[in-house]
Amino acid sequence: MKAAASYPGSIGEMIQGNFNGKDILISCPVNFFTRVTLFESNCPVFKYNYTKSMKFMNNILEKWSYAGYEKNIDMVITSQIPRGKGFASSTADLCATYYALLKLFNRSFNEEELIKSCIQVEPTDSIIFNSMTIFDYKEGVFKENIGEYIKFYMLVFEGSKIVNTVEFNNKELKPLSSVDDLIKIFKNGLRKKSLADMALASTESIYRNQIRLKYDVLPQIMKIKTSTGGLGIIGAHSGDALAIIYEDLEAVDRSVKSLQNIHSYKVYKLETMDKNELYHCIQNERLFEDALG
Repeated sequence: MKAAASYPGSIGEMIQGNFNGKDILISCPVNFFTRVTLFESNCPVFKYNYTKSMKFMNNILEKWSYAGYEKNIDMVITSQIPRGKGFASSTADLCATYYALLKLFNRSFNEEELIKSCIQVEPTDSIIFNSMTIFDYKEGVFKENIGEYIKFYMLVFEGSKIVNTVEFNNKELKPLSSVDDLIKIFKNGLRKKSLADMALASTESIYRNQIRLKYDVLPQIMKIKTSTGGLGIIGAHSGDALAIIYEDLEAVDRSVKSLQNIHSYKVYKLETMDKNELYHCIQNERLFEDALG
């Protein structure tokens, strides 16, 4: 008895803030992945390395009236996604665990089940959905589908700080800034397929979040964006990662060639995934293997 599933991470959030009185976020899946393998074992040992995913699995099995099965299921997680930087690594792990469990027990997908089970473990990224969604990431009560995921390319700047999502959200932080106006800009941009408008809203969201998480490197990255023809900035609102948004891959390649090093930041390219790519990621383990090279 064995099953495996893969799931992508994200580069922070395009928008995070307070919308109509609710703390929400909007994010997009990107092309790096985690893979969860579940298998039968008389003496499981590996799963204890993955506290969140193990808790998630145990909760799901209890909901399915399979409590006790977890005693003979082990888990191995292989991931390309950096941990504690704001790349939705934990959300990706939980989603991959869920899809692996569906395969293992021949169950059908249930969106509400996935939402509630993820939120039960920790605040959850909106990449759990197969389309662009405004999501109440703390309670999981509110969600609004606003359109399909859109393809764009990024030059990523990954910092060295590690941020624990649960600990960060439990801190006494200043309230999230209102993003009602940014949601309007973002929705209109998505409807018109205007990446420039969406990137504008995303950039402003990062600036407004500076009262909670300051990026000293932001002015330097904004200069790079301007000089290389980037459309805006996307980043982690509770992590250590920023990325410049570009409309085409050639622009990213040109930017890499002209880029000067930024101290303590890794720099690399990524791109978002559309609905079909996300579906194939879930269904096809080979995509993960191809990404590993």
